[in-house]
Amino acid sequence: MNSMEKVIIKSEIKKILKTMPNILFAYIHGSFLKEKFRDIDVAIYLDKEYEYDKKTILKKELELEEILGRKIKYPVDVRVLNNSPLSFRFNVIRYGEILFSKNEDVRSDFEALTISEYHDFAYFRRVYMKEALNLEV
Repeated sequence: MNSMEKVIIKSEIKKILKTMPNILFAYIHGSFLKEKFRDIDVAIYLDKEYEYDKKTILKKELELEEILGRKIKYPVDVRVLNNSPLSFRFNVIRYGEILFSKNEDVRSDFEALTISEYHDFAYFRRVYMKEALNLEV
């Protein structure tokens, strides 16, 4: 797939997700941003004004995977960022590409908090790796 085809796919994903009122911002990440890919990884952040339990989040992820996959004709993996693991959030921010943002204040706060928490936790991760696994990092 050439870069122009990837631009078109990103544009289609963006167009679909922007119509959904409870999605504040979205990233594309993973292998799609490199040469070869198997699927397209999308991470979304949901408006906190709505209530989300684990079942609702899973249902939303599966629903969006179906909608996006049907439209762009490639497998899509959608994950909600709000309560996802710290390392996942950090990697999406660091290596992903923002598709759109409806609220820059919320997005910048989310990114700043994630990066801060990640670096705060890095010390403990290094200590654990050294003591539990006898690895120097």
